[in-house]
Amino acid sequence: METKKRNIITVVVTYAFALVALLGVGWVNRAVGNFSFVPRLILMTVAWWPMLIATIFLMRRDKEGLKDIGFTKEKILIQILLGVLVAAGSLLIFIVIPALFGIMMGYVGNLDILSIALNFVYILLSVALVEEVIFRGHLFKKLLDIKGSIWFAIILSSVLFGFFHIFNWNIWQIILTTVMGIYWCTCRLKLKHCTLLTLIIAHALHNVLLPVITAIMF
Repeated sequence: METKKRNIITVVVTYAFALVALLGVGWVNRAVGNFSFVPRLILMTVAWWPMLIATIFLMRRDKEGLKDIGFTKEKILIQILLGVLVAAGSLLIFIVIPALFGIMMGYVGNLDILSIALNFVYILLSVALVEEVIFRGHLFKKLLDIKGSIWFAIILSSVLFGFFHIFNWNIWQIILTTVMGIYWCTCRLKLKHCTLLTLIIAHALHNVLLPVITAIMF
């Protein structure tokens, strides 16, 4: 019972800190708006890392390592390739198919190759890395420990992930990201060699290719 209570407190603290830190990310993004492209991306990337540092601190406190939240050194290349496939699946399900029915789920972005490449590096090292470690890694494990139910961990971690996007003030984005969280959790659990590294790559590819696909289709 004491361990369960401690895990619940850890979930609440982790999530609350992440929400507060996200406000800080928004402030940094606005503050560096007039900076040149590369310095802006560097500062925007670093702005995400306090969430990651706090999560790692809590993991070390509980004597948890990277393996405990879904990382492994086995078959790295397969993990990376699987990340591409998982991203292709999410783009097909959440972007391409809705677009074929006239539902535009993305936004038009820059089609410049260099900008896309730099944006991928930014998303990989900030949004994708931090959100996957927190939601499909640390919080998922804690929720699984609390209830002992895979589906409880999948649903609640995905709902928390959805509401993590609340500051965009778009209910449809909250719903969409919740469903995407369920998709990524399911991939991790059902696909062999699908690790947290796989999901970080898939998440980054999805985010960076979303505006590209939208621009091409529309």
